[in-house]
Amino acid sequence: MRIFNYELASKLMHERGVGVIVASTKPNIEYLTGFEWARWLDKTNFMTEDGVSFVVSFAGIAQDEAQGAFYVAPSTETGYPENYNCWIKDVRYWGPVFHVEGRADQMDTVPDPVVRLAEVLKEKGLDRCKIGIEWRQFEMIYAEKLRELLPVATLVDATPIFTELRMFKSVEEIRRIRRAAAITSDVMDWVYRNAREGMTERELDQCLDVEFARRGSRHMWTDIAFGPKGANFVGPTETRLERTHILRLDIGGWCDGYVADMSRSLAWGGAPSNQARRAHKAVLRINRELAAAVRPGAIPAELYQMCMRIFGEEGYESLTRQAGHSLGKTAHEPPFLVPGNHRPLESVMIVVIEPAMRIQGVGSVNIEDTTLVTEDGCEILTTTPREIDAYLH
Repeated sequence: MRIFNYELASKLMHERGVGVIVASTKPNIEYLTGFEWARWLDKTNFMTEDGVSFVVSFAGIAQDEAQGAFYVAPSTETGYPENYNCWIKDVRYWGPVFHVEGRADQMDTVPDPVVRLAEVLKEKGLDRCKIGIEWRQFEMIYAEKLRELLPVATLVDATPIFTELRMFKSVEEIRRIRRAAAITSDVMDWVYRNAREGMTERELDQCLDVEFARRGSRHMWTDIAFGPKGANFVGPTETRLERTHILRLDIGGWCDGYVADMSRSLAWGGAPSNQARRAHKAVLRINRELAAAVRPGAIPAELYQMCMRIFGEEGYESLTRQAGHSLGKTAHEPPFLVPGNHRPLESVMIVVIEPAMRIQGVGSVNIEDTTLVTEDGCEILTTTPREIDAYLH
């Protein structure tokens, strides 16, 4: 199904004089097509069956919706768009032929993906306009070939269009992120209720694969730290869980191609130290005050300044020079709560509030929440308790 706002996409293209935008990265291809194929596949490093070409796809939409959207896919992908809910009907393949014995009309394909891309742009009358591509990620060899095949066209950077478009979440995107947040919260709750003394960080990380799968989701990432180890590293290791530890966990769940992100640093199994309590109290204050300030019109740079100011008032320093970010198809997307970002927040944007610090002798202290900007404030979508002793019995 189509999940983005085509009217907004057309408006953004019109403002920049762009006739068509072409996605080439996995997140933006999936964003335009509404279709996910081979989630495990790093296309830039995966070769087709000829042993020469690397897999590449292109998805495009014209400023004028009547000119039609298109999807240029490798032959490896044969049949997937048509059977996996891709709303785009103009699907064209490139790459080695996949022969089906007994079939009268074998697949229509060409050896070169850019030849296919140029072909469809010419057919749609888009070969003489400004063509927006993902400038940083569009490979030079493809850009040079496209310029050769379409000498009258002008290639421009479509990144600002994709960025602006993806900042505003559609009703369907919000539904998926909300579901991903609910699953992530439920798994986080499971961790604090079921973690075992003596288990390693790696063992808990493996449990997460099962728990997300049980809820119809995917385990997207884990930052984990048992106790003081988290001051220097938050990847899973053989460190074992002890009753004196703060259990710090940052995880992300998935729903139909969209993610949620949350962190907690809570006491497990026994009373935390006074040093840990003081640090957690400071981060919890920042988390709450940032949430109270997130609303339409809020300036990301000012939210960042608020975060840094409160860290200073509490006698600490932030782990990083940011107060949060957004998410959607990926875990880090604009808008970012950083210095210099003065673009006001608007309704139906997502903001991930993320005050964090690390302290020798305590570990990693981080309270992170996926938050939806609403018409009159915000709604926090990740709901696991934030109080340091929430799971102590």
